[in-house]
Amino acid sequence: MDPRPETAPQPRATSAVVVTAESGHRSRSLQPTVLRRVGGVTLLDRTVKVLCEAGVTRIVVVSGYRSEDVAATIHSHRLPVELVVNPDWQRGTSTSVLAGLRQVDEDRCLVVMGDHVFEADDVRRLMAAPGRNVLAVDRDPQRQVGGLGGVPPVRVRTAADGRLLELSADLKEYAAVDAGLSSVHVADVLAATAGAPAMPWAAVRRRMLDHGFEMTTCDFTGLWAAVDTPGGVRALERAMWHRYGPKPTDQIIARTVNRRISGPLTRQLLRTGLSPQVATLLAFSTTLIASGLIAVGDRWAMAAGGLGVLLGSALDGVDGELARVSGRASRRGAALDTLLDRYADLAVVVGLVIGAGHTETAWAWGFAAACGCLLIPYIHAVGRDTGVRLLFRREVRLLIFALAAIGGLPLWGLAVVAIAANLDTARGVVLLLRAMHT
Repeated sequence: MDPRPETAPQPRATSAVVVTAESGHRSRSLQPTVLRRVGGVTLLDRTVKVLCEAGVTRIVVVSGYRSEDVAATIHSHRLPVELVVNPDWQRGTSTSVLAGLRQVDEDRCLVVMGDHVFEADDVRRLMAAPGRNVLAVDRDPQRQVGGLGGVPPVRVRTAADGRLLELSADLKEYAAVDAGLSSVHVADVLAATAGAPAMPWAAVRRRMLDHGFEMTTCDFTGLWAAVDTPGGVRALERAMWHRYGPKPTDQIIARTVNRRISGPLTRQLLRTGLSPQVATLLAFSTTLIASGLIAVGDRWAMAAGGLGVLLGSALDGVDGELARVSGRASRRGAALDTLLDRYADLAVVVGLVIGAGHTETAWAWGFAAACGCLLIPYIHAVGRDTGVRLLFRREVRLLIFALAAIGGLPLWGLAVVAIAANLDTARGVVLLLRAMHT
């Protein structure tokens, strides 16, 4: 047999074979690992979504253990995949890989282990990587994501030019670890396994090396992990929150106050599968109730309302964190969050005005504060592509409102926000016009 390794450019892989976990023992659960929730969604849902985002046009899911549960999930979640049931799944991973590859009518195909988490950018890089057979690897020895608390990933030794030399779970000297995805030339896999007994997927790739088939590597730099144990899921969700939860635009109040409250809440709610839209409504309802307490005007009710405003401000970050960590962010959810935030801001302003005795002075300061609360996010929306960002953002305004209510000084809170927010708005208009002129 002459495998004839090729160095010429290969066609881009646009199909993927997703191999579900081979048994329930890896997750110590009766359900297939691929149906375990990670970050609020099942691994199968997350895998399919990421592959579609990366540009994969055809996904073949190969199931064995409790395949009826996998089929039910695919149907109920309306996943755009083809299901293949492998009756020989217990004999080894290679039987599932081959069952999937036989359904693919393309030269190249992605082979994805279904118990892994990964990012679309890394998959795009793997799909476009040069080479006949390409293994996704992680070369950073300091990363604490892959193989969290579970089965250590397969170790890989490579040449200086990225060619794969050896892979095994017990290598003493290695340059990287297997990240769970490969881009393979289908004919090479079929040729290497012809007449061979069933074996693990790692053994198939070692056999391909022994037969002289070209194998190179592609570096994964984003978040990835193998989900082996329940403890690993919890550690992975913490890592996912740290990567996706906070936003680059967070200011000091959001980082030091709100995220410290929203982070633990988000990580707990991820396990319930709560939708980001429900979290949005929860934050909105909390702020409305707090506004009503402030409007009562009683010293203790106003203080309780101030604390409620702080809680509502922190909860306002939960919906976005849930959406980003679970991969369920959408324009619809963002629009709902933005609209309800404006109503909540106005409710707090009205609550403070009424709590201050709803005098003419209170209404005047309230009107000015409301204008600032509405204009600052409007400037952000208009100048989204200019990079103009104002300082007096929502978490700052709500913090001042809350402190004013707790201290029994609602009028002072309105005045401070009215002056600061409108000055910041004027500054933003100047910056926005200048940026648009440029």
